[in-house]
Amino acid sequence: MLDVTADLQLAKELMELHQAKCAACQEDRLRCATRPACKDRNFLNALIEIGVEVIDLPDFCYSQNVEQIRRLVLEKKGRRMIDRRLPIKDLLQSLGVSSIRHFTTKYKKEWDNFASVHEGNLMLVTGDGLLFRFDFTRGIVTVNPSKDRIRSYNIFKLYCDLFSERYQVNMTVKDVTQNWWILSLTVDDSDAAAVKALQKGDLAESFDAIYRTESEGKVQIQVEVLLDTDAKYLESEDLSELFVKASKLCK
Repeated sequence: MLDVTADLQLAKELMELHQAKCAACQEDRLRCATRPACKDRNFLNALIEIGVEVIDLPDFCYSQNVEQIRRLVLEKKGRRMIDRRLPIKDLLQSLGVSSIRHFTTKYKKEWDNFASVHEGNLMLVTGDGLLFRFDFTRGIVTVNPSKDRIRSYNIFKLYCDLFSERYQVNMTVKDVTQNWWILSLTVDDSDAAAVKALQKGDLAESFDAIYRTESEGKVQIQVEVLLDTDAKYLESEDLSELFVKASKLCK
């Protein structure tokens, strides 16, 4: 923002302020367990995201994070959480599974609407109202990613493949250029008003264009994504909401 030296100094001061805030929060264990000082445990999330070792994380806050995720997955208890980070090995251990293969095999049998996609070092798994983003390169899983910024066509396609399977929507994706992608969703033409509402609703602002086409007797909603600046990006929750709405327009 300013220059390298000034930015590093500001980052150091902000980190020190958060560390002091975190220490005070952990001293009040009831507060840390129920109303942590940082919303959604974002300071803990940030530490995990930048690769801080578990041994150096705030102990009590981390234990609460693991336990809350465990209860959400196994017992369906606790409030819904989004964008929670955890080392993959600790997620698997807390759920009592030995490997990713064990995880997918177990929950494919137990969860409604199970779906998973995998490419390279990234895997997405959804089912029973949950979504997991496994990053094997970094060894981190994000539980219910909603603000995951989709910056590449490969990740865009991976999410589209997952949501297509999850919500039973026929679709194709096309990589027109490096930063221009087109998603085609096949829908029922009987509810023209709903299609128009989708085109004019708040969700449309997340995409560059939404329009209706007909091809080979099929009605499709064409959705264009254009990443033209660093400030503009598509988030996973926007894409998920699009498929939810499209599923209601399918036969």
